[in-house]
Amino acid sequence: MKLRRSYAFLTFKISDDGSSIVVDQALDVAQAARIGTDATYGTFVAAMPEKEGRYGVLEVEYDSGLEGVRSRLVFIAWNPSEAKIRSRMVYASSKAAIRQRLDGIYSEVQCTDAGELAFESVFEQIAPKGSQPVSKAPSATEE
Repeated sequence: MKLRRSYAFLTFKISDDGSSIVVDQALDVAQAARIGTDATYGTFVAAMPEKEGRYGVLEVEYDSGLEGVRSRLVFIAWNPSEAKIRSRMVYASSKAAIRQRLDGIYSEVQCTDAGELAFESVFEQIAPKGSQPVSKAPSATEE
């Protein structure tokens, strides 16, 4: 994700046979620009099923004031408490394997319910105190 900035976010899941971690969903930066920052995060949250674990990587931009606008890649481990115990154990034990393969990750956030996955909660954990999120409006589409 860091190289070439092709995606606004990626989500990963454990394959159906349990042998590997595969890309589940992706949103490219062009589409993210068309729908805006709020809708992009909403799409990311919608990609996290209520009763199944997932891993996600997304870029969060913030304005820290004197330092200007910064962006950070964030790894999110979604392991909802409503998931089956076996699924929760598999996702918890596989997290280190995927995390080691991802370069450029600034921060890791673990979420077990919708409140922890809310943008405000994630932002509070990753951005310096006093920073403001950068919100981009949807761009006009030309066809």
